[in-house]
Amino acid sequence: MDDVLEAVVALQNRGQRGALSSLIWSSGSIPMSDRAKMLVGEDGGILGTIGGGCLEAEILALASQVIKSQLPQLNRFTLTEEQAGEGGLNCGGSLRILTEPVGRPDLYPEIVRARQERRASALVSALGGSGREVPKLLVVAGRPWLGTLGSVPLDQWAVAQAEALIARGKNETEVVAVGPALADQGGTELFIEPYLPPPVLFIFGGGHVGGQVCRLAAQVGFRVVMVDDRPQFANAKRHPEAAQWVVGPMDQVFAQLSIDDQSFVIAATRGHQHDEVVVEQAIRSPARYIGMLGSERKKLLMWQRLEARGGSRQRLDQIYAPVGLNIGADTPEEIAVSVVAELIRVRRGTVKQWKTKTSEPKA
Repeated sequence: MDDVLEAVVALQNRGQRGALSSLIWSSGSIPMSDRAKMLVGEDGGILGTIGGGCLEAEILALASQVIKSQLPQLNRFTLTEEQAGEGGLNCGGSLRILTEPVGRPDLYPEIVRARQERRASALVSALGGSGREVPKLLVVAGRPWLGTLGSVPLDQWAVAQAEALIARGKNETEVVAVGPALADQGGTELFIEPYLPPPVLFIFGGGHVGGQVCRLAAQVGFRVVMVDDRPQFANAKRHPEAAQWVVGPMDQVFAQLSIDDQSFVIAATRGHQHDEVVVEQAIRSPARYIGMLGSERKKLLMWQRLEARGGSRQRLDQIYAPVGLNIGADTPEEIAVSVVAELIRVRRGTVKQWKTKTSEPKA
């Protein structure tokens, strides 16, 4: 999805036209993420996917119409076995897809800029049907909102909804009907898309487990920073998947790191004493996730010592320790699977395995 947004901005900078299709709402099992997007260029180039199969062919045809007419279309589909793609295992789901023309400058460059600055944002679109421009409003953390949905009361209500979604830290889209106080807005629905900064994973300890976690986490979209007090365990040759390697004493290295509320921290050092130093520093940071390898006994004893030195019990209780989902993992590779699965669960803010929204908001 991030690549799609950057491609939209690049297309606009070149003065070219295209169409952007976004999944708005779904019910039942569907063969795509609820953040699915597909960009179709005027030259027929495609980036992203809206599900594959015959459904995607229909969306391509719609995109061509939108590019020619420069008018958006909001369409509803009920998946048949043929539309669901190869295997037909997801047929029966319903979904709505918004396809909009892109080409002239809009709010997408500001979303890309916010992500580069590690600021959370949320794009709000007012859904009023096909055949007219879709009003948009962008909320960026720490800044005044940009754009308008058509009226100040609606804008203010939308900003509150977007800020609440950002505050929950969930990377899921929402469709909401306007509140009772805005009944004069008729059938307006708001489509809210949060854009959180890219997640950064700080792994303290470049040993066997840390290395496997690094490799797998990088594959699923985390920017990994490998930290160790030994140069031979924090370098590009040993951990090529990492984006950054930091060498320094565990009790001093935090001063070199930019840890924010979208950061993930894992203590996987070579010894309890080093893990304790990492955890003590980490609980003073705004990190969204802190995890530690080890046993329940190790955790209880360490928590007692940290609390005695002034560590916040509330913050300690938020730590994932022992780290990872309990799947009976044994080898470093298996442990990495359990850890990264837990990272994904926290990142997405949900434990649902499939997208199964069942009710569609009504104005």
